[in-house]
Amino acid sequence: MRRVLGIGVLLAVAGAAHADSVPADRIFAKYADPAHVVAAVNTEFNAAPGQAVRLTIYNSEEAFLEQAWAKYEARIDEDGVAVLPLGDLEPGEYAFAAYLDENGDGVLNRGKILGRPKEPVAFSNGVKPKLRKPRFDETKVSVTHGSVVVITLDD
Repeated sequence: MRRVLGIGVLLAVAGAAHADSVPADRIFAKYADPAHVVAAVNTEFNAAPGQAVRLTIYNSEEAFLEQAWAKYEARIDEDGVAVLPLGDLEPGEYAFAAYLDENGDGVLNRGKILGRPKEPVAFSNGVKPKLRKPRFDETKVSVTHGSVVVITLDD
């Protein structure tokens, strides 16, 4: 997590390393709302506008990946970003998971043998574990009103 210079927007970036640069940060600052937390799920590939992005928020280690605190859905716009206003999210520490629902069935589709996701998935803080599930402590970010949590899906 980090603060963008001069605009007080929290960016918790997942995905491609270049999304961490200052020029990329400015792109997402436009989604900030001083009264709320906003999530911006960015796609690093050619996702079709209108496809659904599903975002799950967890508020504790015990509940992480088992019992969501909240779930949201938004559609990808022409810029490849799904913007999700999180109006009821109070300041605090949360972990975020997002996926692109490529086939529109409302479920994160997984392979039958290993259970690996078949659709693009990303976690806050850019966590990408290869042989295990991510942990709450490595994916959690602190948010305040006015924060923009950016999660980048890559193919």
